[in-house]
Amino acid sequence: MFFDIRYLKSQIDLRKFKNKKREAANLLNKKNYKSNLHDFSFLLQDDLKLKKKVLECNNFFLDHEKIILLGTGGSSLGSKAILEAASNNKIIFIENIDPHYVIQKIKQAKKKKILLLIISKSGETTEVLSLFSILQDNNYRVFRPKNNMLIISDNKNSSLQKISKALSIKFVEHNSKIGGRFSCFSETGLIPIKLAGLNSAFIKNQSDKVFEACINNKYSFFENVSALSEIIQGKKYKCHVVISYQESLKSLVLWYRQLWGESLGKKGRGAHFLPAIGSVDQHSQLQMWLDGPDNIFYTIIIPKKRKQDLKLNYSNKLFPSYLKKKSLGNILFNMGIATYKELLKAKKPVRLIYLDDDSLYPAVKLMAFFMLEVAVIGKLLKINPFDQPAVEKVKVLTKKLLSKNGKN
Repeated sequence: MFFDIRYLKSQIDLRKFKNKKREAANLLNKKNYKSNLHDFSFLLQDDLKLKKKVLECNNFFLDHEKIILLGTGGSSLGSKAILEAASNNKIIFIENIDPHYVIQKIKQAKKKKILLLIISKSGETTEVLSLFSILQDNNYRVFRPKNNMLIISDNKNSSLQKISKALSIKFVEHNSKIGGRFSCFSETGLIPIKLAGLNSAFIKNQSDKVFEACINNKYSFFENVSALSEIIQGKKYKCHVVISYQESLKSLVLWYRQLWGESLGKKGRGAHFLPAIGSVDQHSQLQMWLDGPDNIFYTIIIPKKRKQDLKLNYSNKLFPSYLKKKSLGNILFNMGIATYKELLKAKKPVRLIYLDDDSLYPAVKLMAFFMLEVAVIGKLLKINPFDQPAVEKVKVLTKKLLSKNGKN
């Protein structure tokens, strides 16, 4: 994993950048970072206890062909990102409550040995409770609570915990100190991916190695967080466009979007986040990026190698010569580099992230980097990256409206 941030740095005041870098170094100082980062709970987990929980769940649920996961936001995006990067489709994620969407998702699970996995940190997520009610309806009932359901939630007197007790559903306590969007390397993320067949212990180990490396300023970590926080504070740039030239990182970029938006959008600060996939979005957004308002900064993600590739081996002269003996991976790589270079020519602030290849573990490393990156940027911006007060207002009002209106 390699980060090229030269042109990101060139767009900011170097004196302020150096001050921010010094502040980041002090925050992550090896001697006292645990006290400085006491609220970075994802760094301070009890790994033995966590491993025991994951293995216990895996041993308890051995006989299933498919998993349905009810969850939204941080309860689903992390595990979904990891599984998509691994090309693993054992879990059907139901994250929204649009009726047509839900019906189509349920149809995918018919006539299978199904494990129902219900995840909500608060135990009161409206979407999750609504979806569980629908799946318990006689029309869709394909679950036996005692051995076909698992609830992951905070250990408090919530609706989900009451349901767990009433229906004898196995219950696993969510780490109460870790917010949903930072939970992909905790119970919320590791239990689903283990049940789907991935090596959760190795994935957790990889994430821990990246956290340690970043604290020691590998991957130019201090430079990244300092440059990004200065760009945000400068207020000229209002949007962060993240372009992945790897289709299997689509869910990872959406996970990063939530991490970025909920953590940094506070007190009038932060920057909007726009996800994009290359090369598809070159045909819809590139004109705006290169020739539109100069208020966007960019992150481009490109894998250096492809584990699997398809080569163009045509011999006739109907195809242009520049495609001769090229592979799809090579074509996509050059499209990404061309976009990067044209953004540089247009003097746009852009960083380029090279991944070793397009397999699972470089994606896991990138997720760990992004997680720590966003948390530290929040500290550098003098905001709390771990709460979401504005979101809570909408949740409260939704429940008031539902109680007042009764029927739809």
